Amino acid sequence: MSFPSTRVNASRVLDDPTAPAWAAETARWARDELGTPVPALGRPGTLCPYMPRALREERVELTECGLPGVCAADLVTHLRGSAREFAEEAGRLPPAQALLSCRIVVYTALAVPDRVLTEVRRRVKPDLLAQGLTTGEFFPENNDRSVRNATVPIARSPWPALVLRHSTPHDRIFLTDRPDLYRVFREAGPGITATAA
Repeated sequence: MSFPSTRVNASRVLDDPTAPAWAAETARWARDELGTPVPALGRPGTLCPYMPRALREERVELTECGLPGVCAADLVTHLRGSAREFAEEAGRLPPAQALLSCRIVVYTALAVPDRVLTEVRRRVKPDLLAQGLTTGEFFPENNDRSVRNATVPIARSPWPALVLRHSTPHDRIFLTDRPDLYRVFREAGPGITATAA
């Protein structure tokens, strides 16, 4: 089953006054929240170390999913299809560029984003890790905290979203409390081991 979705480049949306609100707000969030240094984080740098360069090199894609989320199975199908497309497109890039690439799937019609996104991520993440990909969930009331400083929220966004990217060796720290997922990650290996030189 295929679901239509709008795709835009986050870097181009930042300077486009005609961009839809979901895209403009998500692009600003990627730049200002994920790509800006957070001194309280417990380590130097930005929340997402790759985001500033990824935006400069136009490697951040935004896609809209307008499904209402009444049926989690539809959202799972949509995310799996989006992950397949992302993997195919990023797979044609040199590893250093693929490392910078991500797709932010923005859900513009979810009634209960926290419950629904958590369920979709739970169902899809093992398959993604087995393919060398990973995903993180973001939504306005997300209470996930930094592994280095529990006072710093790290996953709040203006719109509910799931971010797709290649897994890296560093992702093991996010999986240590999930032996089932860590086992899949360890067996498959990271999707990218290159550095963004």
